[in-house]
Formats: sequence, C-alpha cells, structure tokens
Amino acid sequence: MDAQPGQTVHNFKQDALYAAIVVGSATSSLSTGFRFLARRRTVKLWRRDDWFMVAGLIWSWGVIAAIIHGLTVGLGDEVPKTNHDRIWLPRTNAAMLMFQNWGVFCVKASILFFNMSLFKGKTFTKVAWAVFAVTFINSFTGFFIAFLQEIAACPRADKQCFGESKFVVPLTTGIISTVCDIVIYFMPIPVLARLGVDRRTKLGLCCVFLLGLLCIATSFARWAAMLQDHPQDAVTMPNRATL
Repeated sequence: MDAQPGQTVHNFKQDALYAAIVVGSATSSLSTGFRFLARRRTVKLWRRDDWFMVAGLIWSWGVIAAIIHGLTVGLGDEVPKTNHDRIWLPRTNAAMLMFQNWGVFCVKASILFFNMSLFKGKTFTKVAWAVFAVTFINSFTGFFIAFLQEIAACPRADKQCFGESKFVVPLTTGIISTVCDIVIYFMPIPVLARLGVDRRTKLGLCCVFLLGLLCIATSFARWAAMLQDHPQDAVTMPNRATL
C-alpha cells in the first residue's frame, strides 16, 4: 500500500528481519550448545562434525551482524534513502552472501562427517566426499563472486560491473546447494532400509534423517526473494568512460 502525503507506513519487512535475527541466533546457538553438552556427557570427544558445526555457528553470527548493520543502511526499505545507504547497502548484502556461503558449507560438512561416522560403506563414503567437494566449490564460487562484485573489483556506484551474474550466480549456487541438501538427506535412506530391524523402526529412523528436508523450504524462499529483486531494466557492461 502506498503512503498518503504526511502518512508514515510501518515497515513490516524490517520487523521480519528483526524476528529472524532473534529466532535464528537463539535457535542456532542453543542447538549447538546442547549438541556439545550431549557429546561431552556421552563420548567426551569432539569430532570433525562438531567443529564444523561450531564454524557454521560463527559464520551465522557474521550473517546476523551483517543484517543488523544492513538495517541501519536501508535493508528492508523499498529504495535507499541516502547516498550513504546506496553505498553501504550493496556492501552489506555482499557480506551477508559471503558469510552465508561459508556457513552453509560448514553445516553441510558437519552433517556429511557425522553420517560417515555412522555409515562405513565404501560407496557411501565416496558419495559423501563427492558431495563435500561440490559443496566446497559451490560455496567458494558464491563467496568469490560476492567479494568481487560488491567489494573488490567493481568501482561503479550501481554495482553492475558483472551484469546478470549478480543475480544468476547466487541463484545458480542456491540451486546447486539445494540439490546437495536433497542428496545429503537421502543418502542414509538406502542404508537404513537394509537394517535388520522391524519395519516400524526403519520407518522411524528414515523419518528422523529426512527431517532436514524441511530446511529446503528456506532455499525456495531465497530463490523467490532473488527473483523478486531482479531488476526489470536492461543491465549493460561498463565501458571505460563509465569506470
């Protein structure tokens, strides 16, 4: 709804961002803390999957910090209000993407290493390492493009040095990330299906391992947000005069 002259419209997008900060930071911090507490009381040994999860938590704090800073420079507004916002908002978005890519990689790596500690088959291990490699390359690509686009190699004020890659690369890496999610969460199912237990127990175990598929809903929401923010105007590559 458009604001009438002299009328202030409440920004519900920023409310949603504040809610995401509170819920996301509390959930991730508490779940990681309980994980370490449970591990210490059982095996008293922290493994690779635990340390990768901690690294993912730290990267998520970086995302939260970038969102908090973004709220001070127009994140959630329809258009930037000041020149300061126009300069810093793209940089803040880039920081969020960079932190997010490495955070996602660390969480996926933690799940893969945890699964490899449970399932020792050669085929399972090979598939897990292949997904690990794809995830690493995908995360590094997303990080590197965000770094070049917004911070290192683009002097233009409108940050369109790489044309459509500003939207195509994050969308592509997001799709690859979702495919890796599906593979990761379905990998244990064939192994569980061959367990020598009753059908009810097998079904329960499969459901537990497939709960992670709920996270894929956030990936689809991210795709929708990217497509919604895609500019309608033509994007051209810069020339020397522009630079």
